Amino acid sequence: MFSHFRPIFICFLSLMLGVFLAELFREGKTVYFIISLVLLVVLILVSCLKFVKNNKFFQKMWSYNKFFLVCLISICVGFGGFFIQIQSLKSEQNINFNENQSFVITGELSKSSVIYEKEATFFIENVFASGEGKAYKLDKGMYVKMKKEPGDEALEIKNAKIGDKISFVGNVVTQEVLNSKGVFMFSYKNDIRYIANTNTAKLKNVTAMEKELGFADSAREFIKTTIKNNMDERYAGLSYAIFVGDLSGVDYDIVSNFRASGVAHLLAVSGLNTSIMAVVLVWFFGRLKIKPKYSVLIVAIILLFYCIICDFCASCLRASLMSVFLLFAHAFGKQNDSLNSISLSGIVLLLCCPLFVFDLSFVLSYACVFGIVMLAPVFYKWFLKCKLGKFLSLNLSVSLATQITTLCLCINTFGYVSVFSLLVNIVVCPIMEYVYIFSFVALLLTLILWFMGFLLWLCQWGLWLVDIITQFAASFRFSVLFVDKLSGLFLTWTFLATYLFSEFVVLTSKKQKAILYSATGVSGVILLGLSFL
Repeated sequence: MFSHFRPIFICFLSLMLGVFLAELFREGKTVYFIISLVLLVVLILVSCLKFVKNNKFFQKMWSYNKFFLVCLISICVGFGGFFIQIQSLKSEQNINFNENQSFVITGELSKSSVIYEKEATFFIENVFASGEGKAYKLDKGMYVKMKKEPGDEALEIKNAKIGDKISFVGNVVTQEVLNSKGVFMFSYKNDIRYIANTNTAKLKNVTAMEKELGFADSAREFIKTTIKNNMDERYAGLSYAIFVGDLSGVDYDIVSNFRASGVAHLLAVSGLNTSIMAVVLVWFFGRLKIKPKYSVLIVAIILLFYCIICDFCASCLRASLMSVFLLFAHAFGKQNDSLNSISLSGIVLLLCCPLFVFDLSFVLSYACVFGIVMLAPVFYKWFLKCKLGKFLSLNLSVSLATQITTLCLCINTFGYVSVFSLLVNIVVCPIMEYVYIFSFVALLLTLILWFMGFLLWLCQWGLWLVDIITQFAASFRFSVLFVDKLSGLFLTWTFLATYLFSEFVVLTSKKQKAILYSATGVSGVILLGLSFL
């Protein structure tokens, strides 16, 4: 065996495969259905090879029986889980609007608006649409894209609060979660089924309403107000985005600079946030002499509330689960295995919601952390041999690993690559670690003792430094390189190659390494070439 049998890791990958096959089957792609059927039959046959005697080949295949059995069960669970979840979506009776017809639309703002250079976007709920003698009460929410002229700050929308009533004239398009093009996760995550297009000239009025907010909205508003009262407006929005993942208050130029310089992941709630939060809380509870078993339970509850505040985004859920698994292993004296922790968190999320497979934040989050676990240790040893020092080697290896595992996904999703991404990440990520630690402590103190707000003001100098660096990196004309999409086969190859080049694959001879690495490299070149044909 050149690799240890890891049932949790195999189960996670097989679950994802089962969900993907189920979606292809739903779309009516018979070729994939036949492939999946043949795959399942083969797995069933191999799982029964124990009963085949007097054949060395079959007996050797039986030694891999556990592997095939785990794959078979996990694929079936993923396949069935997908169809169970979409039953509720199929039963929805959404209204099909004529996109060429204008409607007067009124609804309550359900999330903070986001103001871009050419448009403002926001979500509304409790929506009423009327036009040509017909009126509709929509059961689901609506996403609104409101075009604006350059220089128009759309202040009425920008200053609107959650619960305020917004009325405008626009065109409506029905956006189902399941359609012929696949799964539209944006609609599912935000609980919307309609998209409206309008412009600021068609905005009728914004009426302020006194609405009792829920726990999550109240907590977000409290945090946002606290940060705004103690920081400059430019960096208050950036700081709030780093804590909660809400880009509504971030200036458009900051977002574009972060994207062009390849550090947009810092604007999402991820492992950086939850791991630092967990470490700080465990240290604090340790100083209070609370037993590790109880402190882990308290941290888990706090992280749950944090996930609620962050609207249960996939990256936050993944990072929180991993942090809890790590802390539990440490508290109960068990050895932690990073690959198993990642895989177990993925299994939990997919069992709760199989549609997470089609969520970009879910895929990018796991691709990033798998890269760190599988490739970063390899690169770290290489860089240490080059005498680059521990600090530089660590940052360089982590940045390079994440760049490799997310590169193809970013190309296929956004259509471009940041030229300076690796260099900017090496410089900015360590700065952001210290900024977040200090900001988290400062925010906690300020929420408890209002006069400690000057600590938040000090934090913005770190954000100012990051802002300057990203501005400089994005100022070059060639900072972004636009690239054609790659094939799905090549994307699959990148993840397989990541695993084969990791320390989880043990090769005992140079001949084995030469054969495996050569075959992997040649197949990668062929698949890459086919992507551009």
